[in-house]
Order: sequence, then C-alpha cells, then structure tokens
Amino acid sequence: MSVSERPGGRSARVREAVFAATLSGLSDRGYASLTVEDIAETAGVHKTTIYRRWGTLTQLVADAVVDLSETTVPVPDTGALESDLHEMARSIVDLVTSESGRAIVAALFSDAVRTPEVAAIKREFYAARYALADVVVRRAVGRGEIPENVSAADLLAAVAAPIYYRLLVADLPVDRVVADRAAAAALAAARAGVLNA
Repeated sequence: MSVSERPGGRSARVREAVFAATLSGLSDRGYASLTVEDIAETAGVHKTTIYRRWGTLTQLVADAVVDLSETTVPVPDTGALESDLHEMARSIVDLVTSESGRAIVAALFSDAVRTPEVAAIKREFYAARYALADVVVRRAVGRGEIPENVSAADLLAAVAAPIYYRLLVADLPVDRVVADRAAAAALAAARAGVLNA
C-alpha cells in the first residue's frame, strides 16, 4: 500500500495506529530492534494485517516516515518562491526537532550505513521529498522567479543541508533563524544559476 492512498473509516484508523506505533518504536528502540509483532501489539492489530498491507517491515517504516514527512513538511504554496522556501525550511526544522522527527533522523542517519533496509527507506524518503520539491520549483519557474533548469533535488538539498549539518555534524541547535538563513542562501543560489541541472 502506498502512502498516497488515503483509506477512510476503519482502514484509516488502522493505518494511523500502525504508523504511530511504528514511529514510537523507532523512537524508543531504533530500527534494528523494531519488529512487526511489537508494532502490531502496540497498534492493537494482528500482525497479518500489517503484512497484508505493507508486506515488509521496511516498507511499513518507509511509508510511516514518508507519511510523517508529508504531514509535517507539506508542499508550501505561498505564491512566491522566497516564502515557499522559508516555510519549507521551517517545516524541516520543526520536523527534526520533534520527538518523531528525531527518531527518524536517528534511524535514517545512524543505521543507514550498516543496514541496507534503512538505506532503502532513506532513498524512498528523499525520493518523495524531491517529488514534492519539484512542485515548488515548477511553480517558481512558471512565475519567472528562477531559471527553468533549476534542479529541484539540488534546491531541496540547498535548503536542508545547513540544517542537517548543524544537527548531525556540528551538534548545534537548529531553529527558525537557521531555517531562514538556509532558505535565503538556497534562493540566492537558485537565482544565480548555481543549482541548474
């Protein structure tokens, strides 16, 4: 089942409970100790429900992570690229400083080096984010704000990289000031043609 499907009624409640249990498990134990059985018990569903809908633990975690990202870092549509990038950067900061977001960051960036399944989740997560960033770029190109060959992936990287650098490499706090600086730098790079594909 893909995250783009939004079933209603009982299906939506099951999906929500399973995703919440998955993110909670990531936060409490990390990916390496996460099991479908534990998720099912926490969510109050049978493990066959999880296997039927998601097939594997890896796919479940990927869908839960992408869903959280889509709901907490939505595609902004403010009418201007500058404010879109500021909203995007602030949403990234809000995500990575939340409890669920910290769990995702820990799982994707600490376990990815040695766990192929986590590396696959990481690729799926960023593929979804790049697709959403492409929407922002196409709108900005349509408004004549940036050249048409700006790479959406590179623009998203330019927004997110300073945030993740402070968080993961320098072990420095991230906040809205950091977000706004990252957005401004990414916008300047896009306008200067530095991010052209």
